[in-house]
Amino acid sequence: MSTSARRRPVPRCPIRVGEPCTLCFPGATGPQDCGLVYLVQDDPEMAAELAGRRTAHRAAERDARGSLR
Repeated sequence: MSTSARRRPVPRCPIRVGEPCTLCFPGATGPQDCGLVYLVQDDPEMAAELAGRRTAHRAAERDARGSLR
């Protein structure tokens, strides 16, 4: 397979769980330098809520995969 035919990985937004990064924060080039990601992960309450959302999202994905079998 040629390098031009390879698909580039799509970065996922750490805040909008399960969605791609849309570069919604001005000046960001991806999740790695997004100010919103930094603010949420730096705040203990927001980080805890985000962790709960990620857990719920993973559980929903597992359930969806299980129902396809």
